[in-house]
Amino acid sequence: MFKITKANDLEGFGAPPKGFVTPDQDLVSHYCRIESWTANLGTGVFYIGAAARHHHGLPDDGDFGLLSLVRCYDPLDRQKVLELYEVAAMRPSSFCFATTICHDDGTTVPIVCTGESSSFSDDGGGAINGIFIFPTFRLNQK
Repeated sequence: MFKITKANDLEGFGAPPKGFVTPDQDLVSHYCRIESWTANLGTGVFYIGAAARHHHGLPDDGDFGLLSLVRCYDPLDRQKVLELYEVAAMRPSSFCFATTICHDDGTTVPIVCTGESSSFSDDGGGAINGIFIFPTFRLNQK
């Protein structure tokens, strides 16, 4: 799944339907781990949490860019993910994708990402903010 839309196409979408009950955090954490992230469009630097760094095979500290982040994604999905980020970096957009992280030991970890770009400036600045969702299971080895 790879989707992107103009950010203003989703106005009013975030309002929960009448009678919607927000899931209990313990219930959500049983099925997945959610971690926020941000990218500075002026510098190209991504800021992600400890769980995302671990799953992406990145060091515990230091800066990194988009290519370092997506190099572990399923090779068949990498170009589509790069295209989503490219569009989001050029204009206010909302996007989501689902893929797998492929580890050297053959295991794969499913990942869902959703994000939104905003705060564009004349000097090339702006930001992309979002969340990673990591289901609490690993897929079988290939």
